[in-house]
Order: sequence, then structure tokens, then C-alpha cells
Amino acid sequence: MRTLLQHARTGLYLRGLGSWTADPYDAFDFQHSQKAIDFACKHGIIGVQIALRSIDSDCDEVVALPGVATNTESTRQLTFDAR
Repeated sequence: MRTLLQHARTGLYLRGLGSWTADPYDAFDFQHSQKAIDFACKHGIIGVQIALRSIDSDCDEVVALPGVATNTESTRQLTFDAR
């Protein structure tokens, strides 16, 4: 199972900072959803969702990130703004 960040509007997958790909096998695999969330927060990447992709595509899942994710330097805690 691959854990990817997918741009919600375009459907492209994050390959690296500023780099996106249509091929999920060419995208960066975070291996765990919390690592993907932390990365998106740390780098201010918005408009993304977590895509879980299996090798055979029978169990693919997409999970939207609720609200606007923010990460404060002082607490290093992930919070969501539910505006």
C-alpha cells in the first residue's frame, strides 16, 4: 500500500516539493498517513488529500484532509481549522 498526497482539484500526485505527476507509481510514498499530513503542514501545501493506492488497485482509498491544516512551531501539534 502506497500513501500519497494527491491534489484534490487536479488529481495529480506529489512527487516532491513543487513537482507533481499523474502516475501514482512515480509519486513520493510517505508510507504512513501522519507523515503525509505532517509534510503538507510543514511545507504549507494546501488543497491536497491522502490517497492510499494498492498495487492491484482493488483497494484504493482517498481521504480528504478536514479544514485547513496548520502546524505551529511552538507546539509542533497538528490542528485543523474547521471554518
